[in-house]
Amino acid sequence: MEIEKIFKNLILIDFVILILIVISSFYQSNQYSEVYQYLDKGLFANYGNFKSIISIILFFLYLFTLNLLYRFIYYGKSLYLFIIVAGLLLNYFNGSVIYTAYGGILDQIGGIISGAILVLLYFSPVKENFNR
Repeated sequence: MEIEKIFKNLILIDFVILILIVISSFYQSNQYSEVYQYLDKGLFANYGNFKSIISIILFFLYLFTLNLLYRFIYYGKSLYLFIIVAGLLLNYFNGSVIYTAYGGILDQIGGIISGAILVLLYFSPVKENFNR
C-alpha cells in the first residue's frame, strides 16, 4: 500500500538526517567548542564518560531500531518508542547545548520525522503490519 511506502521513505530520510547530523558535528568551528566549555553541563557533569557511553549506545540502538521498523519486525515498534523517550530524557538531563544553524535545522527536521514515524506507528494502518 501507499502508506507503507511513505513509512519506509520516512525511515530512510530519518537515517540520512541522522548521518548528516553526525557529519556536521565533525565540521563545527572551534569557536563552538570553546563556548561549549562554559555552558551548564547538566546532571551528568560529574559522571565523566557515562553520558558519552549512554549516547553511543542509544545511537547504535536507534540505527538498529530503524532497521527493525523498515522490515516491520514487531518489537521494533516498542523499542523505537523507548529509544525516543530515553533520548528525550538524556537531552533534558544533558544540560545546555549549542548548535550551528545547519545542525539546528537538521535536529529539528529529525524531530519532525521521528514524530511522523511515531504517529504512523501508533495511529495509522501501518500498526497492523507489526503484529506477530
